[in-house]
Amino acid sequence: MFVFFSQIFSVLLAVIAISKSYVDFRSRLESLQMFVFWTATWIAIVVVAVFPALIDILINAFGGGRTGLGTFFGMAIVFLFFVMYRLYVKLERIEQSLTKTVQEIALREGLGPRKSS
Repeated sequence: MFVFFSQIFSVLLAVIAISKSYVDFRSRLESLQMFVFWTATWIAIVVVAVFPALIDILINAFGGGRTGLGTFFGMAIVFLFFVMYRLYVKLERIEQSLTKTVQEIALREGLGPRKSS
């Protein structure tokens, strides 16, 4: 039951993140490269969520043989990536807002681009 919940949780967060990224891309708030990056990242997360045995295989190979933690670590990774995505979006908007504000102040104060004579 927990595995099924984690799969639904992962797919739901991925759909939200990909759709948000697509809307930002269409409104030119996000570049094509970042849209492709986040889409590929979330598709990879969904693949791991749907097949949690992949995490168990990695834990067996690199983690000393502990098993049964794949679903827990998979959900933790999904959550951390979602938080990282949200932070990226917020920082990108702050950067764009700051750039726009600086441009408006420069235009108001007559500090726009100067033509060489």
